Amino acid sequence: MVEKLQESVQSLKCLSKIEIEAFRLYEALSKKINPPESSFILCLAYDSLKCAKITQGILDYIDVPEPENVSCKKNLTEIANNISKFTKKLSKTNNLNYELSCEILKELTNLEDQLSEVYTNYLQSAAVKNIADEFSKLALNLANFRKIFEIFIEQKQKHRETLIEIIYCIEAKEAERLRTMAPTFKYKNPDEWIHESTLHAFTDTQTKENV
Repeated sequence: MVEKLQESVQSLKCLSKIEIEAFRLYEALSKKINPPESSFILCLAYDSLKCAKITQGILDYIDVPEPENVSCKKNLTEIANNISKFTKKLSKTNNLNYELSCEILKELTNLEDQLSEVYTNYLQSAAVKNIADEFSKLALNLANFRKIFEIFIEQKQKHRETLIEIIYCIEAKEAERLRTMAPTFKYKNPDEWIHESTLHAFTDTQTKENV
């Protein structure tokens, strides 16, 4: 029973770590994007930090020996590492143009989908009951404990919607900028005013630099 509880606790620690990494990523992005969009990004950052703190509060209550041979599941470790790498790449980027900003935001919608799936899988595992049993003395039953993570899932879905709305806002601003921008030459092809996306170059370059 202790081993199962240790595994369940380790899963929670991994989820908390993922949320901390998501907080750092959103916080870094909020410093790269202009207001008012940056304010919404920062709100997403603190939502992730709140999830991490709630999870850590649960862990602080549970008194179990630190497991020796129990580690995070591979998929959870990969998600945390991928978020951390993305944050480092973002931090090295000084200029987020319109195309790159939208592509990054689209990537973050995929991240929120992943996080939602992670919590859904957690709810379907035995880990939830193992942890909830530890809180039974506080009159916190399984249904109430599950509600915490159901709220997390709802939050990730709302995050995805917010990111999409931010993309729409940025695209609308760019469309207005192009509409009002006078061409350099009288007969310049309007298609040439729009720069190609630099996301592919950004990803390849940063990856090669970090190898």
